[in-house]
Amino acid sequence: MKYNLRMTHNLIALSVKVPLSDVRRIPGNRGAFIRQAMAEKLARESSPAWRPKTATGRKLLKLRSQFVAQGGELLDPDGIAEELRQRRAGCRDLQ
Repeated sequence: MKYNLRMTHNLIALSVKVPLSDVRRIPGNRGAFIRQAMAEKLARESSPAWRPKTATGRKLLKLRSQFVAQGGELLDPDGIAEELRQRRAGCRDLQ
């Protein structure tokens, strides 16, 4: 079951069945724990086979990995275009 939480950006609530013994082992805030575990798992799975050759490339890949691990969402080409439109609209207001 999934619910659209309109007060948040791009978040949904998921309902899953988990053994009670596993739930009891989760320390502290269960929601934060599960979100972090999912982000870490997805970051490990989406590691590119390509490896940068330069120091700058390695630094940028490390920053990207940290962003994804912290729950950041990478933009597709349409998302990038929308981001640029929004930023450029703000610049028009200054002129």
